[in-house]
Amino acid sequence: MAIFILKERATSRSMVVRARCTSCARTVAVENAGAEGTMVWRDPNLSSVELVRETDKPGLILKSD
Repeated sequence: MAIFILKERATSRSMVVRARCTSCARTVAVENAGAEGTMVWRDPNLSSVELVRETDKPGLILKSD
């Protein structure tokens, strides 16, 4: 499965999820939504989905200095 990052357009809120496709990534985000609610992750006008990595190959996903 691929790795996706979903970003809320109005804030800096984001999620990194593993899913089969972009619509599947939105479903995972909806299932894990917090106080922001589910609509933000369902609506492409309110959030974006970006493919980070297509395969299960090892590699760096997130780094903070």
